[in-house]
Amino acid sequence: MRAYRTIALLPLILAAAPSQAASPAARQEVAIHFAFQAGGAPVECGKPIAGLGTTKVSAQLRDARFYVSNLALVDADGKETPVALDSNDWQNPYVALIDFENQKGRCKGTLATNDVIKGSAPAGKYKGLVFTVGVPSLGKDEDGKDVALNHSNLATAAAPLDVQGMNWGWQAGRKFIALELEPEGGVTRKAPSARLPKEAPPAPSAAEAARLEAIAKLEAPKETKEQPRVNVDGTITVSAWMMHFGSTGCKGDPLTGEIASCAAPNRIAVRLDTFDPVKQHVILDLAALLSGVDLTHDAGGATGCMSSLTDPECGPLYEVAGLRFKESAPDMNDIGKPSGVPQRIFRVGPKVLAAK
Repeated sequence: MRAYRTIALLPLILAAAPSQAASPAARQEVAIHFAFQAGGAPVECGKPIAGLGTTKVSAQLRDARFYVSNLALVDADGKETPVALDSNDWQNPYVALIDFENQKGRCKGTLATNDVIKGSAPAGKYKGLVFTVGVPSLGKDEDGKDVALNHSNLATAAAPLDVQGMNWGWQAGRKFIALELEPEGGVTRKAPSARLPKEAPPAPSAAEAARLEAIAKLEAPKETKEQPRVNVDGTITVSAWMMHFGSTGCKGDPLTGEIASCAAPNRIAVRLDTFDPVKQHVILDLAALLSGVDLTHDAGGATGCMSSLTDPECGPLYEVAGLRFKESAPDMNDIGKPSGVPQRIFRVGPKVLAAK
């Protein structure tokens, strides 16, 4: 059983979502399966993942979850037909949660996992698939008025938007992707230079080591709750590398009923021109995602990438996700929007049937 509390969708939201009521037009069931791999090898909690990043380091998985929305099938003419999503613990008519962590090994979260999105579409022949990684900003109520989805109240949101582990501090928004790893040997990063002596002694005294450790604890990402190791050169080493993608630069307080708007949406557009849901699944390729990142050393900002435009680690991740990390031209305001270069982190692969 999932530990998450499921809250029924408000009738006004259900009424606005894609209808699955009886229709003269025939419909077909749709099930889109996802898999998590690094290159061609499965990624699982409790098992080492080899050859990641620019240094080809091994790592253990801590978390791997992401939201999917705007799911549609594509026919031979390129026409996109939306899939009407079922409602259950893992999805509602607007968004679904894919979850690969299961509390084994270093993984946190819950025992339950989910690798499939279920729904229906008009009967027909389809050859491709499109979807968005992220939570839509808005839905519609029965009167056609906007209803907040991404920046909605966690306590009253419908599953799967009620998951605490996917909640984020950006104006009560959601993490679109939560990926966390523990690289072998940890992640080394600089301690804040403003608080350190200009020339750190080669072997700090006990008092100096205690001071550096106190600084390290202050500078460690708040979500890790870990105890960093202080090195003799003044750097620190933490255990976890994290990638949390979500909308940033947000304005508007959803707790007072305001509709939030964000300068950098950071939603990943995925288009798979050839896809057969019966024979194939969608693969999130960890090796491709981390191909331009050094997991063993962090150059600044949060350890990993928290969608900050000043974080050196975020640039390569935005690039492979097909998102702009910088404006294409002054005043274009297109940071965090599709760059025009297709994403390279999701691909299609054959389903692997489990042994009976």
